Amino acid sequence: MKSLITLFKSLFYHAGLNHENMQGTGFFYLLKDAAKRNGVEIDSAVLENQRKYFHTHPFLVNFILGMWLTEYKNGSDPETFKKAYSSAFGALGDSFFWHSLRPFSFVFAAITGTVDPFLGIMIYLLTFNLFHFTFLFTGYSLGMELGRDVIVWFNRIGFNKWPEHFDLVSVFFLGVFLAYIFKTGAEISVDVFFIAAGYLAMGLIMAKKLDITLGLMINLILSGIIFFQLGV
Repeated sequence: MKSLITLFKSLFYHAGLNHENMQGTGFFYLLKDAAKRNGVEIDSAVLENQRKYFHTHPFLVNFILGMWLTEYKNGSDPETFKKAYSSAFGALGDSFFWHSLRPFSFVFAAITGTVDPFLGIMIYLLTFNLFHFTFLFTGYSLGMELGRDVIVWFNRIGFNKWPEHFDLVSVFFLGVFLAYIFKTGAEISVDVFFIAAGYLAMGLIMAKKLDITLGLMINLILSGIIFFQLGV
């Protein structure tokens, strides 16, 4: 029950995001609460130090939280591993959850949405949150169990390769989806079809290279130019 309360609160820890210390405030309160519920007495100076700059992927923060408590109880220095893992998990999480899982979820939602739009939305939410909640809710116990060796678990499941695998599946089923649209005889011209397909491909590429706002602005500008040339 104690762990469930901590896990529930971890859903909101990212609300403390700010320009001064990023997620430091959220991690401070999350750690303070987790330590209290586990009967761990943390030195006040050490605890206060957690307000400093901290930034990682919000879905993987519980791995660091559990690791920190275990290393502190064992008399080790959890700050060294916290700094190292926050950067590593930030990069791994962004690559998988933001750049691969979202397009992956969208493709299957779009396919399902051709049958029932509401079902398509539900498929997106279920697919994305299946991975979201699994990592968020298992991370705390794995961090507590493995401590500084929690990174070994990520290596064991080959997590750094997941984005590549998910991208391949997304591209394959995207092709299936586009072929299905063509086969159904939807009222869409070849010009518009290839423009839309080109923009979708460009968007998937740009999502890994450019800020989403900048990517949207470029897409809007190019859309205006192309539609002007087509006389639309």
